[in-house]
Amino acid sequence: MQHDAVKETSEGVTALNAVLEAAPQHESFVMVITQKPERFRSVSGVVAPWGLGVFEVAADGQDANVTQAQLSQMIDQARRLRQVSWSVTVLVVSDDPAFLAAFAEWSLKGRLLVWSTRLLVLTRLPLHRLTHIRTTLAMTNSMLIIPTPSSTVRYSVYVELPYTGEEGRPVQVGTRTNQQGLTLTSHLPVFPEKFEKLANRPQLKVTYVQFSSTVTKTVDDPTSPGGKKTIILDPDIRIFDAIAENMNFTFQINSPADGGWGIELANGSYNGMMGMLQRKEVDISLSLFHVTHPRTRVVDFAVPVMVWYIRVIVHRGSPEVDPWGFLLPLTPLVWMTLLSSMLVVISVFIVLSNFLLDKTLPRTKLEKTIYCSIRVLFQEDLGVRSVSEWWWWERVVMSVWMMTMVVLMQSYAGNLMSLLAVRYIPMPIQTLQDIVDNPVTLIVPTGTNVARTFLDAKSGMLGKVGDLQKVGRIKSVLMSEYNEYMDTHVRRGTHVISLVDTRTTEMMAQDFSKLGRCDFYHAQEEISPMVASFAFVMDSPLLPPFNKRVLRVVESGIYYYWQKLYNPNFTTCLTPPKKVVVRTTLGLTNLWGTLVVLVGGSGFSGTVFLMELLCSRLLR
Repeated sequence: MQHDAVKETSEGVTALNAVLEAAPQHESFVMVITQKPERFRSVSGVVAPWGLGVFEVAADGQDANVTQAQLSQMIDQARRLRQVSWSVTVLVVSDDPAFLAAFAEWSLKGRLLVWSTRLLVLTRLPLHRLTHIRTTLAMTNSMLIIPTPSSTVRYSVYVELPYTGEEGRPVQVGTRTNQQGLTLTSHLPVFPEKFEKLANRPQLKVTYVQFSSTVTKTVDDPTSPGGKKTIILDPDIRIFDAIAENMNFTFQINSPADGGWGIELANGSYNGMMGMLQRKEVDISLSLFHVTHPRTRVVDFAVPVMVWYIRVIVHRGSPEVDPWGFLLPLTPLVWMTLLSSMLVVISVFIVLSNFLLDKTLPRTKLEKTIYCSIRVLFQEDLGVRSVSEWWWWERVVMSVWMMTMVVLMQSYAGNLMSLLAVRYIPMPIQTLQDIVDNPVTLIVPTGTNVARTFLDAKSGMLGKVGDLQKVGRIKSVLMSEYNEYMDTHVRRGTHVISLVDTRTTEMMAQDFSKLGRCDFYHAQEEISPMVASFAFVMDSPLLPPFNKRVLRVVESGIYYYWQKLYNPNFTTCLTPPKKVVVRTTLGLTNLWGTLVVLVGGSGFSGTVFLMELLCSRLLR
């Protein structure tokens, strides 16, 4: 009896070595997990270039709870060893269905069996007695080795394909004979990439929350109820649909009842779509998620699709007239230069009259020089009599000053007429500080990381915005209601909307397509950059092949192409003009600033005149 066990063990080791050597990247650390160590004493013959570890769980005659506890501790130790190893192959040897079922349960709970970990199960149990571990074999990178009673074929090697259902059977990949060793009997290799291209075109469950701005289209479809089918024209779904077609699977959308993306609750669980993934009610998220550290503890994320920024949508004010627009044709520096030039002209008159004229001749009067220079500045004539009394050099200086004023004032007049036709659009909110300072309410999406960015902030500028909830100036709204709130509350100017930039741009583009004008604008400040990606249930074997395809789509730039395709005016309102030109008659709204200057100047001059009269009478 002992001789037969040794012989069987030796042949089992030979079969294992044949499978390991036929596998790609066969050099790995090997973990042997067995219930009866006497059945696998000769482990020294296993090909393990990077080392070999043996874990024993002696379950005979023990309480089931004790066995479960031992198995849990063993799985935890094996997982730690797996985390520090480059490549790991787990070999399970047992003929006990209960032990194999317990191992399958705890290896998944303890995260021992991820896709990078290969699993080999060596058992004498027939296939019909292994139904309890078929799901584990199907969803992991595993192979099954079973001895056969045939005298020529000693061992058969099987692989369980995913999503085959209860009626499916494991596929025989190869056999080991004494004469030829391991022979492959199907198109599948050892440890095949069975999720690279799913064989049975299964229907996966995905979760999705539709934005209020998402474009949909109804097409004829005889297979759908009513002969119509609604297609969601969302770039996220377009990426997913292309990858699903390439990986050969279909999907069924299941939306959460609360309509949220998912935030962490006090007990550590999540609601919304994230909760459905955490509870494994669905396989993948069809919507993109912000990748955050707390979320990585409950789901796995694919490679990043894009980087999101939180942006704020604000209503653009109506075009307004600037009553002080008559000052705009010349900058303050030009006005200062103009006055300085006039002082230079007066100084030239005074200096030349003191140094060039003969002492017997009358000198230039200061009052007359200032008076004439100011008259030229205001485009008034000097009078023939005044000019005839000037010296030639006085006429030259004054002529240069007059030519300068003609050019400058003509330019000013032309620009002023143009500026009087300009309307200015107020855009007062550009930063988070502006939201705090202005009497507006901030709308945040319910159950999303965008909302938590403001609501959970305790300090800094985000903390100041978060404090607005204490005075009722933050309102949580479902994503499906965003367009309605934008068309009412935000358009009235009493509210502003916060959301990721791709969605805010989409909402403004659709509003422009409907009305033909940009009624909203982005505040300049970009808030909290975040990586966006698809989310999977923890340790999903679909993730590695999915990542390859997402990377190709992102690098091709087709995601941005789809965004512009579904929203023809996608970038139209990103940089709206702050000024508009209109054709209208001039009125008090345009000119009251100049009238203020006129009235103010007249009042000041009248006051000075009265003071002169009063002073002259007092001095008599």
